[in-house]
Amino acid sequence: MNAAYNVTDMTAAQVDRAFPLVTAVDAVSDLSDWRQFCQRIIASRSEETANEWLLVCANALGYLKGLCLARISQTEAGSILDVPLYVVATVVDEEGVQSALRARLQMLAATLGATVPVIPA
Repeated sequence: MNAAYNVTDMTAAQVDRAFPLVTAVDAVSDLSDWRQFCQRIIASRSEETANEWLLVCANALGYLKGLCLARISQTEAGSILDVPLYVVATVVDEEGVQSALRARLQMLAATLGATVPVIPA
């Protein structure tokens, strides 16, 4: 994983800070809806049956540079970690942020016994 970035599960304190990232890709348009969506996923992490994760990528100063939504899906071929939302918000080190996010997704998939589809660069 890229040492310049820390990729973790989103915390409640990061929800509002992540809102500009999702609006930049027109994923949501209302802060209230975004807060409810995030709270549902954050609350579900304590359940054994959690199947969605919001991951954020922060630089050393704590600024959010990327985020993604990962969902486990069951298919005939087995478990797949689907990534329907993937945002990189930097032009300075886009490759570094992507690398850090991909590494965390690979670790999550391995933990879950799932595969990760190729994430476009």
